[in-house]
Amino acid sequence: MKVKDIVNNTEEELSRDELVGKMKEGRQVDLILKEKKTDDIGYLTWDMEQWSTVDGKRFIRTYQLEGRVLSEYTSHNIHDLNAYFFPDEAAAVQLS
Repeated sequence: MKVKDIVNNTEEELSRDELVGKMKEGRQVDLILKEKKTDDIGYLTWDMEQWSTVDGKRFIRTYQLEGRVLSEYTSHNIHDLNAYFFPDEAAAVQLS
């Protein structure tokens, strides 16, 4: 998939596994979603996700809605990424 690197102002073709590797190298992956998402209880709605890693084993997902950073976050292990990290479904993917 096409990924815009907003730090180096380049565009790269990266796979999902390569994006996970970039997170392990200290980069943040921003997923700009095609439409707003809401959790299963209707508490949280977001249109952008920022993924990063603490130590290469624990991953943090933060949220934005209409350009506003939300205070909620979720933490995941490497195995959780298969169920929650979907860059292929995003409208755009950025490296920051």
